[in-house]
Amino acid sequence: MAEDLPDEFDVLVIGTGMPESILAAAFSRIGQSVLHIDRNAYYSGQWASFSLKAIEEWIEASQTPEETKIPDVKVDGEQVLLHLTDKSYSKQKLQFHIRDPEPESEERPEQVRDVAEDSQAVDSESTGKETCEADQKPSNSDEVEETEPENKDKNQAGDMSSEPKDEEHALETAESDGNKEECGPQDPTQEGSEAGSPDTNNQSSGKSQPSVEKEQSPLWTESRLKKDWRKFNLDLSPKLLYCGGSMVELLITSDIAKYCEFKTLSRMLTLIDGKLRKVPCSRADVFSSKDVSMIEKRKMMKFLTFCVDYEKHEEDYKEFAEKHYKDFLEHQKLSKNVIHFIQHAISMTSDVTPTVEGLKKTQKFLHSLGRYGNTAFLWPLYGSGEMPQSFCRMCAVFGGVYCLRTPPASLIINPDNVCTGVVMTTGKVIKCKRIVMENSYAPDSYMDSVSNRFVNRGILVTDRSIMSTDDAHQLSMLRLPDDSDTEHPTTFLELPATSMVCPTGLYVIHLTKEVDSDAQSPEETLQPAVTKVFQATDGESPQVLCSLYYQQKINNGGQSKSTPTNVTLVPGPGPEIDIDHSVTIARKIFEEIMPGEDFLPRPPNPEDIIFVDEEETQVTQDSEKTEFNETPQDSAESTAPSVDTENDQSDKSSEPNTTDVTSEQDLPSSSTNTKVDEISESVETCTMEEK
Repeated sequence: MAEDLPDEFDVLVIGTGMPESILAAAFSRIGQSVLHIDRNAYYSGQWASFSLKAIEEWIEASQTPEETKIPDVKVDGEQVLLHLTDKSYSKQKLQFHIRDPEPESEERPEQVRDVAEDSQAVDSESTGKETCEADQKPSNSDEVEETEPENKDKNQAGDMSSEPKDEEHALETAESDGNKEECGPQDPTQEGSEAGSPDTNNQSSGKSQPSVEKEQSPLWTESRLKKDWRKFNLDLSPKLLYCGGSMVELLITSDIAKYCEFKTLSRMLTLIDGKLRKVPCSRADVFSSKDVSMIEKRKMMKFLTFCVDYEKHEEDYKEFAEKHYKDFLEHQKLSKNVIHFIQHAISMTSDVTPTVEGLKKTQKFLHSLGRYGNTAFLWPLYGSGEMPQSFCRMCAVFGGVYCLRTPPASLIINPDNVCTGVVMTTGKVIKCKRIVMENSYAPDSYMDSVSNRFVNRGILVTDRSIMSTDDAHQLSMLRLPDDSDTEHPTTFLELPATSMVCPTGLYVIHLTKEVDSDAQSPEETLQPAVTKVFQATDGESPQVLCSLYYQQKINNGGQSKSTPTNVTLVPGPGPEIDIDHSVTIARKIFEEIMPGEDFLPRPPNPEDIIFVDEEETQVTQDSEKTEFNETPQDSAESTAPSVDTENDQSDKSSEPNTTDVTSEQDLPSSSTNTKVDEISESVETCTMEEK
């Protein structure tokens, strides 16, 4: 496939992550020829969403990377080798915490059937009513035969429930049944009432009923999870969208929103005094909350109203501009609970966040609240890995060329430290004027190692929500502060099956925590937070069916001075939960490379685009010259308006004051006047119909 590509492009974009995809769409939109390639066989790179099977393949591929031979190609300039494998993720650990049931014994069905027959035999001897026993035996044996094969494969515990019966228990059962039943005619009403009562049913039938009910309840096993692997969409770097953020605005203005589907985040949770509570965010939530008193509600609403336009009241926070946001909240005489709500749920700040930054984040949350329902966040269905692909579609619409599983082997650098092209792993040389590249591809000499950051992430698949309610389809987010690391809290993002990330009845919990170093494993870092939240759940704690822990290495700093002047490096996903940072990075890079150009303007409506063939237009104009628009003397100098095309005629007839398309004084004969009158009447009729 790479050998069939053109030899030269204006812009070469390496990597299909979020910022790279936005830039590829922006360059293609203004007419630049774009080649967008990726070393992976899937889109989105470090932002990808994987199925359960793809997660296992991703772990295996990262632990045992393929060796690719670098082609020996002679080029004019120095070759700088690129990274062919992504080393951003490490320490992956995938575990299934449930097991498949042990295989059942072949003799057990016969044993169960013998016990049932012994029970019926004792029943016949104790009651002495052979006719009733004859009527009951086929019914009971049929029920055992029909129930047993189903239970054999689905529920081992249900099958074993009938084994422990001994003869004494069977005798007691038969005697109780014999005392309750009589032979001969019975009252139909009484029989019907007895049949509908669970206490008066046959004991043998009653014993098999619990196993059937348990069989119908969902029983998750490792094999069942793997069988439904297609229903999982697990994000490597899950992200939310502020309803009033820059990403939503860009989706609307560029008309890329038509490629996306979203679901609202319905709950903001927090942990106070060992209990999970829902954070009141909107005015209605604040006044309906039972976690804050009436005085606290008034102070909270007054402060949130101030944050909406805090820039106009600089005198109120000027003395705290250099202090922490938490100190400013305490100065406002807010209660401990209200400060906790605002700091850890609404503004999502830490104890060391500056006041101005905290006010800005609070304002952003409030401006997003209520735009698409009673929420401030949106979740992209099928995972946030769908977002980069939406911009890739826009790039392809305007001529962008895509080629996956095609890594570039090296850059071609001339003596002026300008990159003139790349050498593909197939040996093909592609020339370009500009390169935008994800920094995981770049050689180490191009990177600023001082800016390395580490994020420990986890994905849990559970059987129930951390905070159960009547509505099982709520998307929840929780930021849990860490007493030992106040600067980096742990973020929980819980997604139900309706968000298209897991099978029905399950939940996916994403864990994110930034750390100072890579010394501690992700599981050791995140497990205390998981234990604390699960212990705070009302009722039974969620059961973890499957877990994945991994560590991400991020470089948010700039590129070194040795980087070629026409090569721009783009960072990967950071620890922040929202996706707006990627838009900021992409817009800044685009303005530096293409100053004065519009950043992803709305494309024209395809229905409004009219393609005109010049030759066909000339033939049409010549064929439409008649005696109604051309005078015998000189058609070129005629002052009468001519009917060139059907579009002109329809435009003129649509005007309310237009009743004719020609001037009466330029017509050659009286016969023409009659036709003009007919045209005038038809135009007037059309005008009246339009009115």
